[in-house]
Amino acid sequence: MSTGWHTETTGRSLQHELEEQVRELDAFAYSISHDLRAPLRSIEGFSQILLEEHAAGLDDEAQRYLGRIRANVERMTEMMDALLDLSRAARSQLRREHTDLSALAREVAAELSATDPGRSVRFGIADGLDALGDPHLIRLVLQNLLGNAFKFTAQRSEAVIELSGERQDGVDVFSVRDNGAGFEARHANRMFDPFQRLHTAGEFEGTGVGLAIVRRIIARHGGQVSAAGEPGRGAVVRFSLAPGAAGWELR
Repeated sequence: MSTGWHTETTGRSLQHELEEQVRELDAFAYSISHDLRAPLRSIEGFSQILLEEHAAGLDDEAQRYLGRIRANVERMTEMMDALLDLSRAARSQLRREHTDLSALAREVAAELSATDPGRSVRFGIADGLDALGDPHLIRLVLQNLLGNAFKFTAQRSEAVIELSGERQDGVDVFSVRDNGAGFEARHANRMFDPFQRLHTAGEFEGTGVGLAIVRRIIARHGGQVSAAGEPGRGAVVRFSLAPGAAGWELR
């Protein structure tokens, strides 16, 4: 009897310790990301002054080096912003209410299309998709998932991106599917880790944090997220926003 109580207490203690460590890491990431922005702005500003006011005294090689500095500063700034977004996804207050995923997805799709009006992209967004969750955070999930699909279908002459939903064992499961670059199945789990990229920066831009943000938000809602894909044949990300029955898994 006492052994069971001890095991349960130890389990709660370890869970509390893990949650505290995660909070400390989030606070550290937020602090570092915030504090690094000022020196990055300084580097960017002085390099811009050199290029604008002292270009005549710099040879082509020196100007090329300054250009590379500015490009890397921009890259670091994007990574800092991504870390801040990741921290906010874990720290912001969760507000659950009935949320229209179909409407949010159409807003995001319109925004994505406006960024590259010359592209031919067909968005297929099912009607009547709704869930109980935080509208702001769910929109962030859709921005990242639809944004990824939009990015990874860039080389398709006829890109197709779909959002659908179905009921699995009493749980609403939503799917974002595309016919883009896809990925190797063995990478499906690690792609949700921060700064993990399955494609080179030369192929597709990005920080590698978007799916980590998605996983954080889904976990805060008590749901699950999984991904499947095949190189050259697209990918699908499935997620739920509510806990399922014991042993339930996305399929």
